[in-house]
Amino acid sequence: MRLFLTFLVLFTHLASAECYVIGDLKGYATRAHEGYQISEDGISSGKFILELNGKSSSITPNNMKCDQVGSTTLLCQDVRADGETTIETWAVYPSAGKVLFTKSITGYGSFNGGNLFVGEIKGTCD
Repeated sequence: MRLFLTFLVLFTHLASAECYVIGDLKGYATRAHEGYQISEDGISSGKFILELNGKSSSITPNNMKCDQVGSTTLLCQDVRADGETTIETWAVYPSAGKVLFTKSITGYGSFNGGNLFVGEIKGTCD
């Protein structure tokens, strides 16, 4: 019974869709063409729509397949047959008004590398 109640609570929370407008991403990046040196980077002018909705979760603009893997976390991936792979994580912290974004890129030669950004929750979707 306890396991059933735990599953029910988790499923109910994951089943309720949440949507956030994300912006002002700032942090660090590293790329192969820069010798994997860590440098400050960001996406200050872009806005993203992050929808938490189980297997139908998404981040827009983005063409990756995304899955909700926690109550407020997305895992997005684009894996191609030629070895090009991009993996992103998005973790939303509504009570703090923040989002954490990570990205790992492999198979793209000089663009291989990664990102770690912190952004702002600008609002919710209407």
